Amino acid sequence: MKKPFKATQFMAGVLIVLCLSSCGFKPMYGQNSASGTNLAQVMANIEVDQIRNAEGRQERLSQLIENNLRDSISPLGSDGSTRYILKANYDVEERGYGIREDESVTLQNLRLSVGYALVDINSDEAIMDGTARAIVTYDLVQSDFSNKIARETSLERLSEEVANQIITRIGTFISNNPELTAGN
Repeated sequence: MKKPFKATQFMAGVLIVLCLSSCGFKPMYGQNSASGTNLAQVMANIEVDQIRNAEGRQERLSQLIENNLRDSISPLGSDGSTRYILKANYDVEERGYGIREDESVTLQNLRLSVGYALVDINSDEAIMDGTARAIVTYDLVQSDFSNKIARETSLERLSEEVANQIITRIGTFISNNPELTAGN
């Protein structure tokens, strides 16, 4: 025999749904952001400096990271008024594991670590800094060409991952510090 549905159970359910829906979520981008300004406009005023490896050289990975950062920061382009410069350098660690009986490596681990700082152009001081990290593993096979392509693809994935981490952290930082958006 079914119990009748009581009004108190219904009200309790409605109350729970209302409480859960009022968690305080605010979108980072758009007019409803916490700072009240359009974060995309502020992010468009960030210039990406040349990215170099730990030895100070520019490589293909430098270019991949720079392009991913530029595309993510301002996909529509800048309005020409730079307020911040994003400076970064990186280090890649490669390690093989998964040893076969003939002592050859079967898996390659790539670990990318990017140290970055967002610098205010007026004061030349870093207003935030951090490190973004990503790891990817790929199989090593008997074909050198296949291994080369797998490594290049892995580096592309790593550059996308760290760029996304950096942009998300910068967006969150700016969104949580409305004084940085003054004048935009």
